[in-house]
Amino acid sequence: MNDKVRQYRGLSCAAWGYFFLNFHFRIGSVNLLPGFVGFLFLLGAIGALLPECRNLLLLRPLCIFFAAMYAVDWVLAVGGQQIGGHILFFDLLVTAAELYFHFQFLTDIAALAKSCLPDGAKLAKRLFRCRTLYTLLSTAVAMAASVPAVIWPDHETGYSENQGNILLMLAVAGAGVSVAIMVTLFQVRKCFRDGDTVEREDCGT
Repeated sequence: MNDKVRQYRGLSCAAWGYFFLNFHFRIGSVNLLPGFVGFLFLLGAIGALLPECRNLLLLRPLCIFFAAMYAVDWVLAVGGQQIGGHILFFDLLVTAAELYFHFQFLTDIAALAKSCLPDGAKLAKRLFRCRTLYTLLSTAVAMAASVPAVIWPDHETGYSENQGNILLMLAVAGAGVSVAIMVTLFQVRKCFRDGDTVEREDCGT
């Protein structure tokens, strides 16, 4: 596989990874777009882009962990169970690790675009902006979901009416940011496909 094909596939994996991680279609409790598939795509992106961005190697163990965790959670969901929600410290630790992973992954991809593409500064700036918004919204969702439902509790969902409305608004905003990330990644991919690159030993440095 030549470099252009490898880079093209790596960025394709990155874009589709964010699709599986942020868009959900459920039948009952089973998600037809499971999160572990998203992390497997991101794992493929890391492997493909390592020659240009060696910093991604640091994220590989985390990506493997999340792929395994989401796979177990998806299997448990078939039986109406889930991993999270039992130990608060574990949930907070996983949330913090996942926030770090996405922040650093998008940072590395933005650095790749900026260093390897003649007009990469614009795409990198957009990715940096999306990265920050993605991190802030993910943090807000985690905080809103963890607040006890003390006002107008809904015994079916476990959330109050206010929490449900807030989470819905955050979900809509998050979907918009996710689409922006995917579109930008596809644009970066197009530049690599067209050969519009600058020769560097390591675009991630």
